[in-house]
Amino acid sequence: MSRTPQRARRWKLALGLIAAAMLALVLLVTSGQPWVAESRHASAEQVAAARALANEARKSRKSREPVAIEVDAAELEAISAMVTQGFAPNRFEAAVKDGELTLTGSRPFLFRWINIRAEASGKSTGIPQFAVRIGAVPLPRWLSDWALARIQQRMADQGGTLPPVDTIVRSMTIGEDGLTARVLVPPGSLLAHARATGTPPIDEDAVAAVYCRLTRTDEAQPEPLLARQLGRALAATEPTSEGHGAALVALALFTAGPEARELAGDRVALGDCSGPPARLTLQGREDWAKHWALSAALETAAGNRISTAIGEWKELADTLAKGPLLAPRDPSGFSFVDLAADRSGIMTAQALLDPARLEDARARLLRAGEADLLPVATLELSDGLTDAQFARRYGATDDPRFAEKVKQIDAMLRQGGIGE
Repeated sequence: MSRTPQRARRWKLALGLIAAAMLALVLLVTSGQPWVAESRHASAEQVAAARALANEARKSRKSREPVAIEVDAAELEAISAMVTQGFAPNRFEAAVKDGELTLTGSRPFLFRWINIRAEASGKSTGIPQFAVRIGAVPLPRWLSDWALARIQQRMADQGGTLPPVDTIVRSMTIGEDGLTARVLVPPGSLLAHARATGTPPIDEDAVAAVYCRLTRTDEAQPEPLLARQLGRALAATEPTSEGHGAALVALALFTAGPEARELAGDRVALGDCSGPPARLTLQGREDWAKHWALSAALETAAGNRISTAIGEWKELADTLAKGPLLAPRDPSGFSFVDLAADRSGIMTAQALLDPARLEDARARLLRAGEADLLPVATLELSDGLTDAQFARRYGATDDPRFAEKVKQIDAMLRQGGIGE
């Protein structure tokens, strides 16, 4: 018998065994169903709860001392809903039951799901020692630590500066139905730190250069209209995705001041150019200018899913707030005009960042007027709905009625040439 057919059969057998082993591994680490059940979008109450936790944690940034954050079951549910909404189609759930903290994530993979679960209990210095498993495969501690290190390295490679998790979470005590964590929030923006969305890093030197040019030009020639300031910002950059991204972040810093620092981070060195935000208007309102500028910068810094979710969360928070979050003298409540300004900023940023569209978008926006950023027709949309009114008319942000309303708003914006 010839050796060639025998060798061929051996190779086929070896390849078959390798394929079978790979298939078995895929089946072990994936599942037919997600471990995290499908959930509704975050409610106004959940957004308010998460915002309160974030504000409490931010105190450590000013004091540079860890602060104790108590998180109960309802707040963990709120965080889970917001993370799931912001990073869909991925799903996330955090819960404490009978003294055990369980973090579960589900991510679609082909026709199956990758499910990861981490469990911990008791007290710890830094983050707890989690028992982790992926699908049916439990991970040894050293492998879990290695995976966490790789995630942090990936963030660093994408331009973030997120320090080791143990320097943020200094200690944790897991109780029967909640937890207490001592946290120290690092300087800068967590959005800018954690670029897991895959968006490219922001050129901070370019942002600072555009910002300084805006401030100096405005000192010589004051300009209260956002549309004109957008033209100035674009004129200060090269006609590239990177240049336009820097222009949009600089414009947000110029327009919104401290609010935009949450996007760009504290590492953007503005030097002598730094000052109070300019009081720009869009269709006569300061809050619409801020909505537009912040949403455009968010699209640049974090991508569409996050920028869209944050715009909706802000409006939900306004339905419960005694006053609006961005402009004290303007109406509070859920505003579809605010949402139109948000979506216009997002759509404009997408056009300016898209290599196939950026030249045409730039040419149009260099000479933009107010209606090119917020068409007059959108000013007739509902403004200042209470939580009860919004729930009665539109249910929630994942309700088909709300989705239809957003579709109508997008059509109004496109009719005005926005996003072209």
